Amino acid sequence: MEFDKPAGEPDDRIGWVSDVAAQMLRRLGFRYVSLNPGASYRGLHDSIVNHLGNERPSMLLCVHEDHAVGIAQGYGKATGEPMACILHSNVGLMHGMMGIFNAWCDRVPIFLLGATGPVDSAKRRPWVDWIHTAADQGGMIRNIVKFDNQPASAAAMIDAMCRANAMARTLPKAPVYVCLDAGLQEARLDEDIVWPDLAKFQPASEPTATRGDIRKAADMLLAAKSPLICFGRGSRRQTDWDARVALAERLGAVVMTDARTSAVFPTDHRAHVAPPIGGGSAINRSIVDKADLILALEWPDLGGLAHPPGVTPATAKIINVSLDHALHNGAHMVFQQTPAVDLFLGASGDMVVHDLLEALGPGKGEPWHGPAPVVGHADPDRITIRQVADSLRACFDDPDAVSLSTVCHGWPNDIWPFRSPLAYFGKDGGGGIGSGPSIAVGVALAMQDHERPTVTVLGDGDFLMGGHALWTAVHCRIPMLVLINNNRSYMNDELHQDAVARDRNRPVENRWVGQRTSNPDIDLATFARSQGATGIGPVRAPSEVDDALRRGVEILRNGGVCLIDLHIDPPAGRTVAKRMQ
Repeated sequence: MEFDKPAGEPDDRIGWVSDVAAQMLRRLGFRYVSLNPGASYRGLHDSIVNHLGNERPSMLLCVHEDHAVGIAQGYGKATGEPMACILHSNVGLMHGMMGIFNAWCDRVPIFLLGATGPVDSAKRRPWVDWIHTAADQGGMIRNIVKFDNQPASAAAMIDAMCRANAMARTLPKAPVYVCLDAGLQEARLDEDIVWPDLAKFQPASEPTATRGDIRKAADMLLAAKSPLICFGRGSRRQTDWDARVALAERLGAVVMTDARTSAVFPTDHRAHVAPPIGGGSAINRSIVDKADLILALEWPDLGGLAHPPGVTPATAKIINVSLDHALHNGAHMVFQQTPAVDLFLGASGDMVVHDLLEALGPGKGEPWHGPAPVVGHADPDRITIRQVADSLRACFDDPDAVSLSTVCHGWPNDIWPFRSPLAYFGKDGGGGIGSGPSIAVGVALAMQDHERPTVTVLGDGDFLMGGHALWTAVHCRIPMLVLINNNRSYMNDELHQDAVARDRNRPVENRWVGQRTSNPDIDLATFARSQGATGIGPVRAPSEVDDALRRGVEILRNGGVCLIDLHIDPPAGRTVAKRMQ
C-alpha cells in the first residue's frame, strides 16, 4: 500500500484546535481515514497532513463520499473494528447517508467525523459557508447512528471522541458521528490539553446471558430431536468460529447461515445442509418445517424465517439470542417482523455459544438431516457463474486463503465453500446498490494485514453506480480483483416486472423496457482502465473465461487492481415470486 507523502517534516506543535482532533484519531488507534475533500474540515485536513504527516491515520482519498463510507464499512466488516471517515458539511453527509444506512443495517462500526459552520455566523464566508451550515446536522442521521455530538471546545471534542469510539466498538456495533465546528477547528488553541488515559474509556464487555437462561436453553436443546442452529452475525475470531462448529457437532444439529452476513460457519461441513440463504428457498423452508427447535444466534430476520406472511408458521420451539433490539427505533423498519419465541436471550451470540458448550458438557451427535442436492450444470453456449467459480478456484494454489468481499446471486458454495471467518464478508446491509465496489476496497485494505488476496463478484448495476471507487484502490496500491456478472440489465427489477406482468395477465415480453443497459453496451473494462486499473473484457464466450481469469489473478498476485467484465446471461425462464423479495 502507498499513501501520499507530505513534503518536509511534520509540525509536532499542537497549536490549533484541529490538531487536537487529529491527535485523538492517532491516540484512538485509527490507522486510516477515508475522505472526499471539503472546506468545512480544511483545518482538520491540514492537521492530519502537516501535524501528523499523513500517518496514523493515513488518508484514503475517494472521489465520492459514498465511497468514503463504503470503504470504512468494508474495513469494519473485515476487522470488526471501526475505521475513521470524514464527510464534508451537510452536503457530504447527505452524499454519504446511504452508506451510513447500509452500515447501520449491517451492524458495522464506523467512526464518522463531520464538520459544519462556522457556527458563529460572524465568521462565515458569504454564501457557501451559510448554505453549508446546519442548525442540527447530526439530526440528519440520528436514526442511523448510535451516537452523535457537536462539541464546542477542545476539551469537549476529546470527550465526544472518547465516547464515540467506545460506543462504536460496543455490541451491537454501528456507526457514530462527531461534527466539528469549522470555526472551532481553525481557532488557535488557548487552553492546556489534558490527554485522557484511554485505557479508562474502553467499550463495554460483550453482554452475556444469565446462568439460569443458559441452563434453560441447554435443557431445551438436549430435549430436541431435530435442532436447527441459525448462525447470523458473528465475530471474525477463529475461537468463535471453532466454538460454533463444536456446538453444532455436540448437538447433532443442522446449520443454516445467511449469505447477507459474513462467513460464520464452514459451508461444506456436514451439518451445513443447504446453501447460505439469500432471500429464502424451498430447501431451507423444508428444514425449518422439520426442525423441532430453532436456536437463532444474531439471525438478521428471524420473524421472516420462522413465520413469514402467507406461510404456515414453524412449529419448532425457538430460542432467540440477539442484541439487535438495542438499536431498534421507529424511523426505519430494519428491525424486521417481530419473532414469536419461547426463550429470548439479550446477549452476544458468540458468548452464548461458548456458555452453551460449557453447560452441555461433552458429547457428539450426527446431523439429523442430510445435505440438499446440488443443482447446477455447465452450459456450452453461455458463461455461467458455476463455470466462473470453478475456473477461478483453479487459478489459486490455495483458494481457501482467498477472501471474497461479496458474491452475486447463485454463487455455487459446493464449488467454492467458505472455510474460515475471513473467507466471505456478505452483502451491503441495507440494499443500497452501488456500495459493492467501495466495500470491496475496504475489505481488500483490511486483508493486507492477513496477506489474503481479495476478490469480489459484483452485478453490473452495482458496479455502474459505484465503480469509480476503484480509483482509490489504484491510487493507494490496494490489490484486488473485481469480477462483473454483467447481464446488461437491472435484472432483479426486470424479474420483478416479469412477476407483476404475470400477475396482471400482461405481456412479460415487455419486462426489459426501462431496465436494459444495452444498445449500446457499457464498456466496463474501459471504465476500469480510465481509473488506472487493468480492464479485461467483455468476455462473452465460455472458451474465453479461463484465460481471462488467469490474467486477472496474475495481476492480483503482482499487487494490481483488475476488473474482468463477464457477460453472463441469466437462465431462460428465471423469475421471482409474486411477493416482493
